[in-house]
Amino acid sequence: MNIFFRQIGRRLAAVWILGTAVWTASAAPVRGEGLSGAERRDFRRGLEAVSRRQAEISLRFLASDELGGRLAGSLEGRIAGRYIVAELERMGYAAGQIVEQPFTGRSGEALRNILVTIPGRDTTRRVIVGAHYDHEGTKNGEIFHGADDNASGVSVLLELARAARAARAVERRPACTLIFAFWDGEERGLLGSRHYVSTLGADTAAVAGYINFDMVGRNTDETRPGLFRYFYTASRPELKRWYDESVSAVGLRLLEADYRPCARTIGGSDNMSFARVGIPIVWYHTDGHPDYNRPTDTADRINYPKLIEIARSAWYLVWRLAYTE
Repeated sequence: MNIFFRQIGRRLAAVWILGTAVWTASAAPVRGEGLSGAERRDFRRGLEAVSRRQAEISLRFLASDELGGRLAGSLEGRIAGRYIVAELERMGYAAGQIVEQPFTGRSGEALRNILVTIPGRDTTRRVIVGAHYDHEGTKNGEIFHGADDNASGVSVLLELARAARAARAVERRPACTLIFAFWDGEERGLLGSRHYVSTLGADTAAVAGYINFDMVGRNTDETRPGLFRYFYTASRPELKRWYDESVSAVGLRLLEADYRPCARTIGGSDNMSFARVGIPIVWYHTDGHPDYNRPTDTADRINYPKLIEIARSAWYLVWRLAYTE
């Protein structure tokens, strides 16, 4: 490891330790209506692995000054990618399950998606769950921290990977292959997700669904702090029903869904890359705010209880889509 990484490692360790010392995981009742006894046991095992403490540590790390806004193709962007890989390895994912998918940006920069794969009983079908890890970098000496956009989505995705690993620890394999995808280059035109979809070729029908997390940590209306937008493919009403079931199944207390059934090209995030080719999507999104794409999008402004409830709700959706379908 070169001297830069040793120095930044020491500075970021302070962020890590602070987060570990201050926050503890939150708990909520787990009921799991509609699941069999064995399914409920393994679903619970995954759900209980979702940790607010770890989610906040990840978010604060990625949105720290030292990571300089995680511009795609920059040194700081590569550090963010290394952090994600290190976290997945720490969860127990084997090196062969974690793949770095390289591609080239529009200006020739070297970019990479990070994909972790859990083979299913049916390996011909897959469910993909994703979030982008790049942001806007530093402009005119000001760091665009990107806490909500999209350290928030990455922290949720890491917790879902942690949940799936916990479920796998009791030998619960998904029904179809489950892929957690950390996209690079989203801010430059959905480059990472578009590249991945291009590799599917004619095999898009094998993708049962895509779940997206982009900006899932803020309040749009401070009088309704639990409000968020739940975009889903209108022709797949079970995607709405499964969110409704998640409210009681995982004991949600805070979230208030604003349902947005949509056609194929809704929104400006990575879900578009999948929806354009007819793949059903869900997008958890807490909507815009005054700090969007500004240096003031910082970790101290995140609604962490809301973020972790989104992760817990999404684990139920992942379970329905990948484990029981």
